[in-house]
Amino acid sequence: MEGKDRPLEADSSLRKRLVLGSVGLAIAVSVIFISVAYNLARDLGEAIELDNTSKLANQLILQLPLISSSSLDDLTHIEQFKNSYIFQPLDSELVGIEIWLDEKRITVRSYHQWVSSADISLAIKAGIDSSGFIENESERLFWIYKTDPLTGFSALLLRRISTLDVALGYVANRLSITAFLTFWLAVWAALVMSALITNRFELSNQKLAYMANHDDLTGLPNRYYLLSVLNRFLSENESLGDAYKQREATLLLIDLDKFKEVNDTMGHAAGDELLVLIAKRLSELAGTKAELIRYGGDEFILWYEGIGSLAAEVLAQDIVSACRQPLLIDNNQFEIGASIGIACYPEHGTNADQLFRRADVAMYHAKNLRLGYQLFDQTLYSKSARWVTLRGQLNSALQQEQFVLHYQPKVKLPEGTIVGVEALVRWQHPEEGLLAPCVFIDIIEQSTVVHEFTRYVLKQAIMQCRLWLDEGISISVAVNMSAYNLRDDDFIPFLKNQLSFYEVPPGLIEIELTESGTMFDFKVAQRVFSKLRAVGVKLSIDDFGTGMSSLAYIKKLDVNYIKIDRSFITNITSDCRDEAVIKSMLMLCAELEKEVIAEGVETVEQAEKLYTLGCKLAQGYYFGKPMLPILITPLLAENASPVVANCS
Repeated sequence: MEGKDRPLEADSSLRKRLVLGSVGLAIAVSVIFISVAYNLARDLGEAIELDNTSKLANQLILQLPLISSSSLDDLTHIEQFKNSYIFQPLDSELVGIEIWLDEKRITVRSYHQWVSSADISLAIKAGIDSSGFIENESERLFWIYKTDPLTGFSALLLRRISTLDVALGYVANRLSITAFLTFWLAVWAALVMSALITNRFELSNQKLAYMANHDDLTGLPNRYYLLSVLNRFLSENESLGDAYKQREATLLLIDLDKFKEVNDTMGHAAGDELLVLIAKRLSELAGTKAELIRYGGDEFILWYEGIGSLAAEVLAQDIVSACRQPLLIDNNQFEIGASIGIACYPEHGTNADQLFRRADVAMYHAKNLRLGYQLFDQTLYSKSARWVTLRGQLNSALQQEQFVLHYQPKVKLPEGTIVGVEALVRWQHPEEGLLAPCVFIDIIEQSTVVHEFTRYVLKQAIMQCRLWLDEGISISVAVNMSAYNLRDDDFIPFLKNQLSFYEVPPGLIEIELTESGTMFDFKVAQRVFSKLRAVGVKLSIDDFGTGMSSLAYIKKLDVNYIKIDRSFITNITSDCRDEAVIKSMLMLCAELEKEVIAEGVETVEQAEKLYTLGCKLAQGYYFGKPMLPILITPLLAENASPVVANCS
């Protein structure tokens, strides 16, 4: 929460700086305004002084001719002159008056600093009209010198400036009111602006906080939000002491199956749309009681407080079912699944790291075994460690050719004559011995060596086919292809090259692809199948019936064989529903002129039932388990002889 308070502190500091800055600006503006107003008032006052004093000087000059300079010979007459009517109207602000009558200089009013002004002396000496100011420490004075060229009379007046005080007094109140209003307007403007800016910053911070804690694509909270929720929950529980054991919570890690194929085949835009649709479905399941998080890529997390393992498994079942519902993207229908790992608090962990790791281990176990969901168990750690170990050994296993091919016969019913073999890969592990495909195929398909692995298996099968041809045995060999190989542009050129190099007829090689792999991207499968048919190899759809694909697709696929999944064969002798399904498939394939191979035949009763229903080809442990070439070669050499008793 500390990080959350920091934007508010920053906003408060910004508001203070804005207010102080605006107040400082208001003060500066007020000072400038007052300074300008003062200078204007002073200039106005001085202009008034100049005008008034000039008028007085002119009046005085006009009245001086009425006085004869001869009447001013003695001191008495001079004193009378100083007090005459000419000077009586002059106000007391005229602190200095000097008159020149016929070159007689009469000081009417004396001022002690006449001599201090060089400008006055220069004007008197030159005898020209002049004016100016005298300024000392205590006052500012205005002087004017006037002369009449016709009479030769002159006057010098010195006036104390008083109108400036009047002007300043006149504007002082207005200046103070204006400055006060300017100051408060600036303060209020600063408060308003700071509030608006702070609000905008707060909104921006909230938006940034939302973006930091939510996924842009789906709008769901992200892992950072989840960590804050978990930390809050765990902190609250720790504060309760032992009582925390009474509070349950569950973390479900949801990983989408086959999402990579959507991205690779349809593009990232289609992948993004798929994620949005899945997020919507999961949100509806989560409701308001749980927190749905997009953890990253195609992974989601559901954090549900208040439920234990039993309720979590029920919820996981609902999520798996929801994810399996078809999705329509760009007029293409996709069926994806989900693998879910479940870790419960406090049963499987009491901190976020433990819950994440254990849900992740459970999720990978569910994905590898196609379980849909898996509740964490301590035994999963060893399985997970084994999975990681095997994945790290794939490259060296390919380089050292530890992968070996076993061959299982395909037979013709009812006599049981071998008509072909299927190459099934095994890992001859130097430490763990012979590993079945169920242990490592998923690891390979999720690794970067899936294309290299398929080419390796294909090459080994073609080489073995060549060896059998050299012994006079012409038998078709089926090789399984991964759905990932559909996007391998070099696969078909590699196939052509190997067939040419080992001089193996293309018709002896059969490429098998599971129904789910075919249906995942039907258009790509059609295109690749067409190119494979052009090469001359045969094609099969494996595990038919498990992909829940539309039967309309079958007629569009140019394949030779349809292999019915073993799940329909197991109970064919006891379950009339399985018998009905098999009969329908046989009729459909007969109409489409495609041969059917029944997989997983383990008893004579199953073989006989299939034959009576019209199935002519079969494969399973009853006819033979996968064998090394050295063991199956003698059987192939006796191809004309039945492998098992007749089914008739």
